[in-house]
Amino acid sequence: MYAANASRSRLSLRHALAGLQAGVLGALFMLAWIMIGSVFDRRSIWVVPNLFASTFYGADAYRNEFLHSSWAGVAVFIAIYGALGILWGCIWRDESRPRLTLYGAVFGIVVYFVLFHFVWRRANGLIVLYAPVRTIALAHVLWGMILAKSPKYARRIGDFTARPTGQEEAVRSGEAMK
Repeated sequence: MYAANASRSRLSLRHALAGLQAGVLGALFMLAWIMIGSVFDRRSIWVVPNLFASTFYGADAYRNEFLHSSWAGVAVFIAIYGALGILWGCIWRDESRPRLTLYGAVFGIVVYFVLFHFVWRRANGLIVLYAPVRTIALAHVLWGMILAKSPKYARRIGDFTARPTGQEEAVRSGEAMK
């Protein structure tokens, strides 16, 4: 048995990495969903990233067009939800449960509530005022459902690290020793 398989139940770096992978993937899907919703609302797809960028660049960053500060808004978005994905990965580890997707969706709604009713209200009131509420709430549900894949990602990382390399097999068989 390899070390990666022996420690499946203990918290390790692979759980955090799996959560980060799921969190960032979910954040990218959230951004895509929000941008599609912006098109249906007949707004620029960069409105919400600009809204998040206004945290650092002030109210001038909130425009209906692509700006150089738009990338800062995208980065903040991905960083926040990636970090929350790490937290999710460390909590759920390798556990696959039948209703984990539902738990993820509920976690997404809880994150939405906490961020938009407590954090953003104090950090950047523009986000609370101008964000498309329904679109972002549904995006959080989608993000949480994608987070539910993190135990699968953790098992894949564990299986990949457990595979022996060709050099290890050669040392065990004695071929490399000359």
